[in-house]
Amino acid sequence: MTEQAFLIGGGQIHRLIGPRGETPPCPEAKYKRGDVVKVRNTKALASFPREAVIAVAIPPGFSPDHALADLVGEPRPLMAQVGSRSITYVLVRENDPKPYLARERDLLPSGKPPVEIGTVSRAS
Repeated sequence: MTEQAFLIGGGQIHRLIGPRGETPPCPEAKYKRGDVVKVRNTKALASFPREAVIAVAIPPGFSPDHALADLVGEPRPLMAQVGSRSITYVLVRENDPKPYLARERDLLPSGKPPVEIGTVSRAS
């Protein structure tokens, strides 16, 4: 789904589409792409799977909506969430179309070896 807006005026129609980009690296992140992690069992995270894979580390202040769009190769949304003050992660599971957004403090190492993540696409 490409988010777009139209400006109409002065006898012209302008179509606005968000830019494409790349999520900035986050070298201070505890986990990296492909790491298998456990999700803490708290009330706030009850709907999360207990184990997931890191798809991308999001640096502080960077929008998670932009990071997700960058991950799937889509234009960034024109309206997006404000980035968190701390490091956050987009978590994924195989055959699960829903991405999960978690803070670093909500994750624990699983002790399992990292997995290779191939291409990522949005489920239609």
